[in-house]
Formats: sequence, C-alpha cells, structure tokens
Amino acid sequence: MGHVWVNAKVGNADLSRVVEVRALVDTGATLTVIPRSLANELGLRITGRSRVETGGAGGGY
Repeated sequence: MGHVWVNAKVGNADLSRVVEVRALVDTGATLTVIPRSLANELGLRITGRSRVETGGAGGGY
C-alpha cells in the first residue's frame, strides 16, 4: 500500500497556536511524536521522554 500521509492540524492545549502539518500515519504506533522545532513553535513543554526508532519492512530509513 505504501506510506499514508495526511494534512493535520497540531496545536497547544488552548488552541491559541495551531499549525497545519503533513503527517505520516502509523496505525500501529504507541506514541505520537513531533519534531522538537514544532513543539517549540507551539510553546509546548516536554512531559516525558522516550527513545524511538523508525524503520521500514526490508530495511531502515
């Protein structure tokens, strides 16, 4: 099927800052991850940390 990309809106808790982004859909994901630069732009604070790795069938990216 390939990769599924969508247009999504990401915002802070009170929606005073909202940004439209292009996002990769992963229906098997346990976490939602955004780039630190986007978190900074939205004024989000870090609430936890996890190490994540990405890869694809037949090889990594």
